[in-house]
Amino acid sequence: MHATDTDSLWFHDNPERQFRLRRQTPAEIRQWPVPPDATQTAWCVIRREDGALEAFGLAEGDTWDDADDELAPFFAKLRGDRP
Repeated sequence: MHATDTDSLWFHDNPERQFRLRRQTPAEIRQWPVPPDATQTAWCVIRREDGALEAFGLAEGDTWDDADDELAPFFAKLRGDRP
């Protein structure tokens, strides 16, 4: 998956940010090979430089810090990057 036009606008309005964290839309969730179950919420992290998007699920009610220094290593882990 790739970033949406809304993500691009968000990055335009937040030029200091390299990553964006947001909940996924129902249309995006339908693209999951195995959608999250009812106890999870679908989230995604978008990387500014190329619009790459990584989706993940969190237990309903849990949140994740949206600071770039937290999101960068998490994004790399989701992509399977080795440190």
